Amino acid sequence: MARLKKRTDGRYAATAMINGKKHFFYGKTKAEAQAHRDKALKIHAVAGNYDGSITLNEWASEWLSFKRSRVTESTLASYRQVINHYILPYLGTVKLSKLSALNIRRLLDVLRDTGLSPRIQIYAYTLVKAMLTQAVKDELILKNVAISIEKPKHTKVRQMVTLSKEEIKQFMAVIPSGIHRRLFALAFATGLRRSELLGLRWSDVNFAKGTISIQQTVLRIGNDIVISPTTKNKSSKRTLSIPATVISQLKIQRLETQKWRLKSNEWNDNDLCFPKLDGSPMYPTYLSQLCKKYATLSGFKDFTFHDIRHTHATLLIEAGVNFKVIQVRLGHSSFKETMDTYSHVTPIMEADVIEKLESIL
Repeated sequence: MARLKKRTDGRYAATAMINGKKHFFYGKTKAEAQAHRDKALKIHAVAGNYDGSITLNEWASEWLSFKRSRVTESTLASYRQVINHYILPYLGTVKLSKLSALNIRRLLDVLRDTGLSPRIQIYAYTLVKAMLTQAVKDELILKNVAISIEKPKHTKVRQMVTLSKEEIKQFMAVIPSGIHRRLFALAFATGLRRSELLGLRWSDVNFAKGTISIQQTVLRIGNDIVISPTTKNKSSKRTLSIPATVISQLKIQRLETQKWRLKSNEWNDNDLCFPKLDGSPMYPTYLSQLCKKYATLSGFKDFTFHDIRHTHATLLIEAGVNFKVIQVRLGHSSFKETMDTYSHVTPIMEADVIEKLESIL
């Protein structure tokens, strides 16, 4: 470590070798220059790869590359969308070493004040925290300043809408016979996500056993529609039993797709159960649009495609099916997720328990 030297401009310069490179630290006095040098040495003792020039823009790009082989395509796409639209426009030019808890708190305030949903606010916070956690692990910064920030509260902005058995019949009655009716019949019978329903292949259907297996999904990545060999999580890969009436509908659908294949000059052989007329996958948003159309026609204008999933689960709970079975059927990653989502249905079960107790005692 060299002696402190006075420069021609009157400042003192202290030097230190860090990671094989000579660094200079300046101050109006010897003590100030030495303090800057000592601070840098202290930082590098903990964060060996510390680089004060890296911005959040640069680190976000690196972090997304790191995540590419560790998450699904759809998850990576959602990371990129939230980071590029809601984080980097406000914090992208800030250096990692200068990022403060105040910066993050102000970002969350802006997201809230612009009317973004609590879900987006929480997602943005979670991603900032995750990026900084990795930066600490990689010894680029000393600490994760996001840890001290309270996560935005999650408030439900919409109550789920569920249909009764009779209301499902009313909904299905407005759908013309054909692929749409068969598609919605399977959706109500399984509670599949849009991506799972559109990714279902004939090779995933066991007509003899009356089961379907969820092995892949159809996703929208940017402006492209892709068939992904992955599911939302490990628990999403599952095999479900379905009613004989729906199996019959699938047999009809298989015959229809075979006819489409024979008529098409440019058939896309994806083996999909519910493709477009040329065999290519449908857009998941198309199902949402269809559901909105039929929901309005049947008198349930607030009913959405995701509510079909809620309806399926609620009817199973009301029928006395074990919550653990429902968790597996829905492909939830945890039992807690199922319980938290459908805890409102438990009073119905409690009433059933009282009725059974009275017959026992």
